[in-house]
Amino acid sequence: MRKFYVLLAALLMTTAISAQRVDVEETTAVFGKSSYPAMATQVMFSDAKSVIKEFTAMIKGYNPESLTAKKNLITVDNVIIPSISENPIDIYANITQSKGSDVVNMAVAFSLGANVFITSSQAPTMYPTASSIIKVFANDLTAKNRDAILSKLGKDVSKEEKKLASSEKKAAGYQKSIDGYQKNLDKAEQKKKEANDNIQSANAKIEASEQLIKEYSASINPDNSGDVIEKASKARDKERKKLESYQKSLVGYNKTIESSNKTIEKNTKGKTKAETNLSNVNKNIEKQRERVREKKDAYKKVENM
Repeated sequence: MRKFYVLLAALLMTTAISAQRVDVEETTAVFGKSSYPAMATQVMFSDAKSVIKEFTAMIKGYNPESLTAKKNLITVDNVIIPSISENPIDIYANITQSKGSDVVNMAVAFSLGANVFITSSQAPTMYPTASSIIKVFANDLTAKNRDAILSKLGKDVSKEEKKLASSEKKAAGYQKSIDGYQKNLDKAEQKKKEANDNIQSANAKIEASEQLIKEYSASINPDNSGDVIEKASKARDKERKKLESYQKSLVGYNKTIESSNKTIEKNTKGKTKAETNLSNVNKNIEKQRERVREKKDAYKKVENM
């Protein structure tokens, strides 16, 4: 996994080179202490070790008499590649890579013996087939590596999108909780307001009743006639009952305020906690959105190479 991300970082920092541009050119390359006419090409999105492994596996498929691989140099003795020639040939391959690059350079020499190599001038009939083998190898391996990177990046995009969707779902849940707490707060505040209004009204009624009771009580004295006293007594008793009712209502209104205050306190705490959670998850959402953008950009960059 670490190897993949090191490779990905390298290819994203290098200049984009289309897989279709991987070609073969004639050159003179160094193989150990010797220099031979060779064919040069490149494998993209890879590392030298992997290319050496793949190239070695391909050549072994032709059953060479011997094959040695030391560091970046591959030497093949007496291998018959029917599409090139029915006679055995020797192959030298030098596979190198610059530090921090995802491009692997290949130089391959095909020796026919007697210091004759497959080139467009020395072996014009063999050169197209030999160069095609190298070109197909480089392009196929480049395409394989590119597809593997795209597959991994695609999975990364999907993974980050799922994380983002999960966080967005959490955010929606916290927002729903905040809305619920606010709804409860609004109801509790309205009840509290109504209770306070009712308390004011009840206090006014109590005050008025107490005043009437005093007035009725003042009429109940020996200076008034029996009818006046009786009428005043009945009116006072009636007003006392009203007063008791107002006082009971007042107790109820105060209980409503007490209950509303508890509801307000509880929902305020819940709302504050949900708002904190929402703030935190929103910060995480922004980071995850950035990760999704980065993964998608990386995918597009490789896709367009």
